[in-house]
Amino acid sequence: MKWKRGERTALEHLSSAIKNSITPLLEIQPVPYDHKTENFTKTIDEHLANIGKEVNNSWNSSNPIFVDALTIYDNEEFEDDNLSTGQHPLDFIIESIELEGCRAIPVTGIARDSSYQQAVFNLVQKYNRGVCIRINEEQLENMSQLETDITKLLQYIQISENAVDIVIDFKQISPSKEQAIYAQLVDCLLQFPNITAWRTITFCATSIPKSLSTIIKKFSSGVIPRAEWTIYSKIRKGNLLRNPSFGDYNITNPDFVNLPPWLLNKIISSLKYTCDTEYWVHRGDLTGNGFSSMRKICSDVVSDPRYSGQNFSYGDANIYKCANGGSTGNLETWVTAGINHHLTKVATDLSSLSSSSKSGLPPALTPQP
Repeated sequence: MKWKRGERTALEHLSSAIKNSITPLLEIQPVPYDHKTENFTKTIDEHLANIGKEVNNSWNSSNPIFVDALTIYDNEEFEDDNLSTGQHPLDFIIESIELEGCRAIPVTGIARDSSYQQAVFNLVQKYNRGVCIRINEEQLENMSQLETDITKLLQYIQISENAVDIVIDFKQISPSKEQAIYAQLVDCLLQFPNITAWRTITFCATSIPKSLSTIIKKFSSGVIPRAEWTIYSKIRKGNLLRNPSFGDYNITNPDFVNLPPWLLNKIISSLKYTCDTEYWVHRGDLTGNGFSSMRKICSDVVSDPRYSGQNFSYGDANIYKCANGGSTGNLETWVTAGINHHLTKVATDLSSLSSSSKSGLPPALTPQP
């Protein structure tokens, strides 16, 4: 989850049952940038000042979350590596979250710089929550090298495999390559070092593209296959030594987008609605013309058999209200609605899988079978 206001609100309004069945991985977004002045609008200290309270307000659970701070530097123009005190951002973020009463697990990867890995080491020793390691698709090409790199990282952090959460992160995938990615994932899970030893192991991906404009025109709707869910469903039907958990990027693309303000008025109002095997995407008018087109979009969703019902989630309730004369909202409203529905939908579907693991989530902080 990109740690933006819409995402925070979506998380806040999840039911307790859904919160108990998921572990969010928060990607802390870069410091805001003013395109007119060509300057950042905050220091990194100011940007992160309320992070602990934000997480506590939104998550408000005793179950832990994953925190990845590498995304702070997604804007290449940003140059401040640390806070003014010299503290590493990851260290500050995790400490702030812990001080608010939430539990946080640091996220790293095998190719991150020494200062980041030092911060991870410090946090692992201080809080004893373990660590999450993200592995990207390219790093799966040489499994022998991957095993060597993971071993070195664990030795540096001074941690054992049973305190480590592995995320095999394919990021954006193309539905046209579904079968190839399925085969690649199976091969990875067959070769992954000490597959049963890790606390958790998760397959993560999304089919949501960076831009919808070439797929779905404004004032129309269309579908994008949820290839990641289809791949995962097939994996769970296999006879692997260990089945992974499932992760995705909710209804967003993994890439960071740094839009100038004048482009915000050229964004098409839209709603991404997660269905069983597809994302049902509705696009309306330019947001500079308001969000009146959301009335028809919501009405179309509510009247369709794919609609989960107004009582399914906070997001579904807002869609129903808009369809029946309520507020047409703003850009954030429909990001929140779509993400809240998505998280509820995926968590509900996962719980219904007959072979779904009963202890595959970090909240128990026990090895996953």
